[in-house]
Amino acid sequence: MLELWGSGAEPLEAGDPRRIGPIPLAGRLGAGGMGRVYLGVHEGRYVAVKQLLASVVGEDKDFLRRFGHELDNLARLPAEATAPLLAGDRTARPPWFATAYVPGLTLREAVELHGSPLPAPALWLLLREAAAGLASVHALDMVHRDLKPSNVMLTLDGLTLIDFGIARAAEQSQLTRTGMVVGTPAFMAPEQASASRRLSGATDVFALGSVIAYAACGRPPFGDESGHGVLYRIVHEKPDLEPLRELEPDLAEVVAACLDKDPEGRPTAAELLERASQHGPFAVPLWPAAITERLSERTAFAADVQEIDVPTVPLTGGKTEPEKVPEPEPEPEPEPEPEPEPEPKPEAESRPERPERPERRRRTRVLFALVPVVVVVGGTTLAIRHLPYVSSPQAEAQATPSASVSAPADPTPPTAGGSPSGTASPAKSPAKSPTEEKAEENDEDKGQEETGGSQVAVAGGAGTGTEDGTGGGGPGSSGSSGGSGGSGSSGGAGTSGGGTSTATTPPTSGTHRYRNGDNGACITQVYGAADHGSCSDSTARWTVKSRSDGSFKLVNQQTGQCLYSNGLGQAVFVGDCAQDTGRLWRTGSGGSLRSDYGRGCLDLGMSSGLVTKTCAGEASQRWTRQT
Repeated sequence: MLELWGSGAEPLEAGDPRRIGPIPLAGRLGAGGMGRVYLGVHEGRYVAVKQLLASVVGEDKDFLRRFGHELDNLARLPAEATAPLLAGDRTARPPWFATAYVPGLTLREAVELHGSPLPAPALWLLLREAAAGLASVHALDMVHRDLKPSNVMLTLDGLTLIDFGIARAAEQSQLTRTGMVVGTPAFMAPEQASASRRLSGATDVFALGSVIAYAACGRPPFGDESGHGVLYRIVHEKPDLEPLRELEPDLAEVVAACLDKDPEGRPTAAELLERASQHGPFAVPLWPAAITERLSERTAFAADVQEIDVPTVPLTGGKTEPEKVPEPEPEPEPEPEPEPEPEPKPEAESRPERPERPERRRRTRVLFALVPVVVVVGGTTLAIRHLPYVSSPQAEAQATPSASVSAPADPTPPTAGGSPSGTASPAKSPAKSPTEEKAEENDEDKGQEETGGSQVAVAGGAGTGTEDGTGGGGPGSSGSSGGSGGSGSSGGAGTSGGGTSTATTPPTSGTHRYRNGDNGACITQVYGAADHGSCSDSTARWTVKSRSDGSFKLVNQQTGQCLYSNGLGQAVFVGDCAQDTGRLWRTGSGGSLRSDYGRGCLDLGMSSGLVTKTCAGEASQRWTRQT
């Protein structure tokens, strides 16, 4: 068995393959929601073999196309920027590829090993080496898209950037079709977080600024959580660079420029390379002592390539299990044989064949035993973390007031007390009479009164009624002409205690401003995010694009982008109108604007920005439409 000490790899587990394609495997280098990375030997050198999980690939032709495209891109990358692509099979199920093994530590591992943020000389070196790699990539009009500490590998002689887009081919095939963004939230750029424009080299520069800040402060500059809160701060707030300013003010100035909200205001990777090079030369050893010691171990391991002795058949367990398979075979074998014995020729011919039958069955059973192992490996993928974002809301199901139609078709994000279940409803709803539907609505309203509005997540409709049941007459209207008591006589029905309100008539199209009833500010756009600001702002005018089911999109007149919600309790952004997810709004009671995605009402943020919150009829949720 190959000695793994110093490699950074863990021993193979029971369910791991012993060979992928022609490459024998020795250990496991890492695992994630999209695939696993193994240590192998190929053509006399160590390689890192990434095999995507079978459950990720499935029969997704779009994924296979993206995966092949990313492999082609990886093959184009210069050797000084990343580990070169050495082998791969895009037609395998699941597909895999192998790159050169990098005898290094990820930046995250290095910071943890050092026990504190890196010193100033190491930070300037980190900036120089990473900027050099990005500059060569950007020169090819390519973008990394997911630069983060775990994708930066420190080595004895510098660093290497890894993971250029292969795993994201799988994520994109599942997520971008629903309008979701791809990347690591804490290290995203504003335009990436809001999907407001095409990604460019400036996107990588923003991420590099966050990476340097992480190495200097021990945490990302906008927080390290993975939810929408960090995306909100990336778009709206200033980064926390105080520890870096105390350590190296000049570098803090450079990082602040990298973190400019406007991509046009950021330096290029080539400019960063020139700026960082002025702080050299960098003496050996390049990194702090503890990091250098570990890197020396990795380098020594890579220099001594060992042979890997594995069976030609990729057995996943020991030899004991296949040996047990033929033990019960001799008992059933003699039973069918007496029947052909009266015939002379079959009897003579069958005797030499008997020893071969167990052999044939033994091999068949060994292969059969492997199949469920592969299935189990694929079944344990962490990719299920994306499931809440995969399905898009079916706004068409909300054309009627019945909540039982829209709820099962729209797996909205979790809300307090909400439930996305109820899959049997769509099949039953069309057959119900108006009287039955009205009775169901009354039952739902009663349930909401008893649970404090816990049915919000499954209620289909456009807005939440106030105590007097007033309903809205159009998008952003004051709702003064609404009916009362849930009669729905004008502009939708209001229900007491957080009921539903559905606008069944498309609102009048046109371009308007939407003024808030609390602070008098209007809905505006700041880069890729929605905000509340001056009504004279150039981005304060929104065009209503109505749909036949009563929903509509709000398109910013200046940018042509649509207002969209990320779910109840989350920040509101502005992005591509080609998607429907989160972009469909309805007129709620009291002049509220209610999102089909999460059923929340448009509300003011804590200090800036907009959010969607549980509809409560508050002044901050009232939007008056003005020309």
